[in-house]
Amino acid sequence: MEFGYVVIGLIVIGLVYFMVKGEKTESPSVKASTPAPAPAPVADANGNGITSKAELKKLTKNQLIDYAEKNSLKIKKSGTKAAVINEIHSQLK
Repeated sequence: MEFGYVVIGLIVIGLVYFMVKGEKTESPSVKASTPAPAPAPVADANGNGITSKAELKKLTKNQLIDYAEKNSLKIKKSGTKAAVINEIHSQLK
């Protein structure tokens, strides 16, 4: 019977210890200010209404895919960046 009390006492002490330890390790939540995202590169950088291959090459593959989706162009997303550029450029002509 006394052994049962000892076990229960150890369990209670362990729970209290972990609860107190958890409170001490939690740091006050401080919001780290994140910098504003950089503006997305524009495919037609010079604004002449014609997007050249050179302008498309400055974009990442994900940006090219987004550009194609925004302009309702059908491209093969699994292709290489060069293939995506060629598909976009051929559909823009």
